[in-house]
Amino acid sequence: MHGLKRLALVALTVALTALTAHAFAKRPSELWSYLHFDGKGFVAGKPGEPFVPFVAVRPGFRPVVETNEERIREVALTEGTGAIAGICFVQSYGGKLRPAAGYHAVPLLSVPIAAGDKQVTTVDTDGNGFFVAVLPGGTYRVGNQGVEVKVEVGATKLVPLRVGKRMVD
Repeated sequence: MHGLKRLALVALTVALTALTAHAFAKRPSELWSYLHFDGKGFVAGKPGEPFVPFVAVRPGFRPVVETNEERIREVALTEGTGAIAGICFVQSYGGKLRPAAGYHAVPLLSVPIAAGDKQVTTVDTDGNGFFVAVLPGGTYRVGNQGVEVKVEVGATKLVPLRVGKRMVD
């Protein structure tokens, strides 16, 4: 009978130790940094409204565009690569009748990426205007405007691309 009690006590101790270690460990979602686009640039934090996309970044991992942090899938960057995550948008300005300013994301737009005079790849924006490209470390020109972006190995560079502007009245 004493052997059974001792076994139960050992099992309980092991279980409590494992639970304590788990409680002190960071959840995977806490290892990510969240940024959202505010119409001018990327700002820290998730957007205030639900179902608004944000970018989750973590050194050494592919950036993720998501609307829910529980769905983030960790995919490690391959050795020697970094990433670009961005949004293509049209900037809106209010006129005499409506002074508000804002932006409209541009979905399903092809974004060329070049190194020097050579086009390296083309990525398409998603339904919310966001795109992600994994590239070897180096300097690239992104979009038709040729925005220069330096990709660092293991890191993500955020790039807002204004592809137009319109006056709203």
